[in-house]
Amino acid sequence: MDGVLYAPILILLIIAQFSARADSDFHPILAAQVVDDDGPSRNPEPAVRVRVRPRAIHYLNQVASNLLAEQLPRLMIPNIEHRLPADQGVIKLSRIRMSRFKRAEVHDISTSAPDRITWLIKNMNIGLIGDLAGNVNILVPFDLTGEAEVLAEGLSFQIENSVHRENNGSARVTSLACHTTIRSVEVVNHNGGLFGLAVTVFKQGISDNVRTLLQGIICKKIRKYVDEDLNWKLAEVQTKSTLADAISANAIRGLSIPTPALPEELSLEKFFGPTFSRDFVIDYTLAENPVCGDNEVELSSVGEISNSGRGGTPFPPPPLNWPTIRNDESMMWVLVSDYVPNSMLYHAYKQRLIKLHIDKHTPGVSTFLKTDCGDSMCIADVIPQLSDKYPKANIELVFAATRAPAMLFSQKNQGVISINIGGVIILYVELGTQKRQEAVFDLEIVADTLLSVKQNNVSGSVRLTRFELLNRFGNLEITNAELADIALLGGQLIENMVNEMLNSGVPIPIPSVLHLDNIRINVLSRKLLIRTDFGIDERRLSRIAEKTLFASFPFGMDRSLRFHRRRW
Repeated sequence: MDGVLYAPILILLIIAQFSARADSDFHPILAAQVVDDDGPSRNPEPAVRVRVRPRAIHYLNQVASNLLAEQLPRLMIPNIEHRLPADQGVIKLSRIRMSRFKRAEVHDISTSAPDRITWLIKNMNIGLIGDLAGNVNILVPFDLTGEAEVLAEGLSFQIENSVHRENNGSARVTSLACHTTIRSVEVVNHNGGLFGLAVTVFKQGISDNVRTLLQGIICKKIRKYVDEDLNWKLAEVQTKSTLADAISANAIRGLSIPTPALPEELSLEKFFGPTFSRDFVIDYTLAENPVCGDNEVELSSVGEISNSGRGGTPFPPPPLNWPTIRNDESMMWVLVSDYVPNSMLYHAYKQRLIKLHIDKHTPGVSTFLKTDCGDSMCIADVIPQLSDKYPKANIELVFAATRAPAMLFSQKNQGVISINIGGVIILYVELGTQKRQEAVFDLEIVADTLLSVKQNNVSGSVRLTRFELLNRFGNLEITNAELADIALLGGQLIENMVNEMLNSGVPIPIPSVLHLDNIRINVLSRKLLIRTDFGIDERRLSRIAEKTLFASFPFGMDRSLRFHRRRW
């Protein structure tokens, strides 16, 4: 059998043999039933919790107010056709756009228990102008021509909504009540001929009717937007995302742990495979109903990472409860369970992706993987038999996991992330176009990583606390001393692998328009606590909002119209 074909088949057979001996294909601590004060948890727990706090709500109000002030004057209102009662005619208004705008004196979005979100705007002035058509028959018949401008002063509205989780895991906002008032309305007809004269004569009566009409239209349009368009967009956003998209949009990715430069072959993408970040998906859907408090909102996310988003992780997330936090004014708190990385590692293992191949083509190690050392150190210095049996040959090493690695968060020693890896290392000798297996080593590794945060930079150090290496079988008679040297070498390799995994970070669903400040990270039992302030790139947010939220809000955008704002 050709050596190129024989090698991968042999690896699969060895992995299958060791997997069959194991009681489970994941670390047993991940399946431990955790019991809290209320007894065993009956429902799956979320893996990510986010709490948006009062100072953040206040800041988001300012951002929303600026966003509305920028976007509202650009709105294009749909054509209006209003039939007067008692067959008195029809009024048609087309090409309606903003003519004047003055931002609200008060803009407030507040939350309250258990699920209420209230939006309040007070004393906003707007002017609308459009082409007039139609006819009316009030005392005498009139054909409607020219342009009609409606100037509304002191526009105020309040809409109350509730928020809950839909069956598909997206958030749904439902409007409960809406009330709009306008202090005064003035209707001006430009170039309207005889009807323009009539508008001047019956100005007060027409203005009162238009004010009543506008008050009803505003609430109707906003409630329709909340109940339909907004929820459609929420269902789009709160679904699942590939790791490639999640990491590229992750504001915390720039805070990854610095490690020594690793060869290209040891990068995370190389370790898991070139399509890993595109094939694996993180589930952002809500695990529970959103919870609102006094200007505070808490969201929970499933957080599972799996191949193609199919799920099926056999172990549950541990309970994710908030620790006691005192005297902290951070804008946002985030809890991340170690279920997030462990679900990813499990499904990567099931796809046979957790393996590492090192040979003469791997940068930085080509001289080491030789049986003829010359003046430099090589593997024959560790295993002398190799140079005796195979002078001037090249060595190939293959690592493959025999169960899913486990990443456990622990609060010992002020916070530690422990990585547990079990697998085999297979040693091949290259003989021309053939490969010969000479040894198989069984290994078990535990590495502890200590995290620290200084000036918003996360740093870490890895310490191997356990490294067990057994000579499982092969053609080499390796002494205990040689085995110890191999363990030292393997320990350095595994340490680099762990650093590389940590360096890629854990994707957290934070939009790219955010930048995080004053970050503090605490490693607790089975979870990370992240406390942070944040800022928003308002220019980028405005561009995104124009293409998404305001594309249908609640009237639509018309970029073909030029808007020249006139002073109120």
